[in-house]
Amino acid sequence: MRALTVTPGVKNSIKLAQIREPVPTASQALLRVREIGVCGTDMDLNQGFYGEAPPGSSYLVTGHESLSTVESIPKNDQGISKGDLVVPTVRRPDDCINCQHGESDMCLTGNYKEHGIKGLHGFGSDLAVSDFNFLVKVPSEVADVAVLLEPMSVGEKGVYQAFKIQERLLWKPRRALILGAGPVGLLTAYLLRLKGLDVVVTATRTKDSVKAQLAQRVGGTYVNTIEQPLQTLGKFDLIMEETGSAQVAMQATGMLNTNGIMCFLGIYAPTEAPEDIGSFYKDVVLGNKTFFGSVNANINYFRMGLKDFVEIQKRFPGVLRDTISMRIAPEDFQKAYSPNKDSIKTVIRFNN
Repeated sequence: MRALTVTPGVKNSIKLAQIREPVPTASQALLRVREIGVCGTDMDLNQGFYGEAPPGSSYLVTGHESLSTVESIPKNDQGISKGDLVVPTVRRPDDCINCQHGESDMCLTGNYKEHGIKGLHGFGSDLAVSDFNFLVKVPSEVADVAVLLEPMSVGEKGVYQAFKIQERLLWKPRRALILGAGPVGLLTAYLLRLKGLDVVVTATRTKDSVKAQLAQRVGGTYVNTIEQPLQTLGKFDLIMEETGSAQVAMQATGMLNTNGIMCFLGIYAPTEAPEDIGSFYKDVVLGNKTFFGSVNANINYFRMGLKDFVEIQKRFPGVLRDTISMRIAPEDFQKAYSPNKDSIKTVIRFNN
């Protein structure tokens, strides 16, 4: 069967290979993969920055964002049957206390595995397998956009955790700032607009770009930070940092209102910053401000995402569909790995 594979640690090793079909275990479903989404993590894997093949394999099948049809599945309590559309979650737990209580995204040890990233083959192939306890059944009305569910789950978790933390006080947020207009940033914008917040989305694309248009279609404000500096945007109750730029993140820390909260969703390279750290700490203390990081998402956030997809489709028709820039065949995979400043989400379609 066809599979997109990389050799972990080797730059530009992505290729379309022929590999053996997987054989599911007693706890696994066999999936006929319909689509996978390509994201920054996949780009980093192809750059050799990280990645871990399964034991005994010299390659790693990529693809952690996916939508599949169940080809076969053992009897289960999840209500999933052959022929159902499903999205598998990415991470599989180890034996730490958080993982064993359904919070693999809060793993204490780092010994988890992740499909298409760490120790488990991904879903970038004609057929794949997943433990059936980690499958989310997809209703037909969102089937055409369900491949976006994994990145949506990341935004869902960050927003949910922010509101959960803020239960420590009376908090009625009005303004939210989203730094970055990639797929996660835009999906987070749609989510926060559902919650009624005034949302500002920043990036470096022009105001007539597709990203800007999508932010504006849900009632958000788009700002090109090349033309308008961050510091001119005022204060915010909630900031979602999704650029992965340490410089941008540091600039934004001073933009929180009193009692505000900021969530870091990026992966940051080591960066030296000549900041007045004392004034920063004083501002955090006197302003009751909170900063936290969030990574991955457990199955509950995938389920939240599905519910919100249905509502987004009703409130903002077409925005989820238009967040997908293009769908291509596996044989054209290089298009997904070639820089394109106007692209948001490229999807590779394996089967209809």
